Amino acid sequence: MALVIVSGQPCSGKSRASAKLKELLQTKGLQVSVIDEPSLQLLRNDSYKDSVSEKITRGRLKSAAEREINRKTIVILDSLNNIKGYRYELWCIARAAAARYCVLQCSVPREAAEAWNAGRPAAEAYKEAVFSDLWGRYEEPDSRNRWDKPLFRLNADKAEDSSAVLQGLVESLTGSGKPQQGAVMAKQLQPTMATSNPALSTTNLLHELDASAQEVIAKVAAAQELAGASAAGKVDLGPGVDPLVLDRHVNLAELRRHKRVFLKVATQNPGARVSSQAGCKMFASFLQENLQ
Repeated sequence: MALVIVSGQPCSGKSRASAKLKELLQTKGLQVSVIDEPSLQLLRNDSYKDSVSEKITRGRLKSAAEREINRKTIVILDSLNNIKGYRYELWCIARAAAARYCVLQCSVPREAAEAWNAGRPAAEAYKEAVFSDLWGRYEEPDSRNRWDKPLFRLNADKAEDSSAVLQGLVESLTGSGKPQQGAVMAKQLQPTMATSNPALSTTNLLHELDASAQEVIAKVAAAQELAGASAAGKVDLGPGVDPLVLDRHVNLAELRRHKRVFLKVATQNPGARVSSQAGCKMFASFLQENLQ
């Protein structure tokens, strides 16, 4: 239904704003899912201690958002979301799902953020080096970018302003009332040919292959979730199908790209029919060759 990107510096009130936004949306009877580092059992300092860890963290957050987004759920991605290229990738996910999309930017003075961080329990607080590094690398959303709009700016240390901004965001997402001045309605994004599979053939070949490929992707995603930051290794794809061996983490976006290429290649003969097991074997073989 919708993807809400919550962006901001460390300790800028993002989680508090996400919780309030979830409450406002649920009062309208909407289904809401909040995705953040704690929900994925990720520790902030370990997740952002270096570029490799940060890349893995962003990948896991993005994959979780892609799994959750559907026509009935509003997904709130509560994280730093501090890289504009990463926000573009999230916008592409929303477009592929034909969902609404908006960005909520939380901001506070650095002195306030440092004070909030110091008041946290030691296990939850950012280390000084990590805090400073993240603060200095933040790429602020720009409403002129299509992947940063509609953009709602929230000053987390002003309760009255915060309530008005969040209410405007809810109205923009749901199409009720009038959004805050200067904001635009969150339109439903339309998938393009690059993010959509071709229509089903008359023989249902595409449908059968798509279902088989999606089954493989689900098993790979589950195996990688259990493996955490490590490579999944040998992934069992069921009886009659050779295991898929992964020596690195493969995010859902990459798997879906391979699936689209596979479907285009495998449906060149529209009169063919395949079983579920044969479809899984074909896609697993295609993945093993292209992921090496």
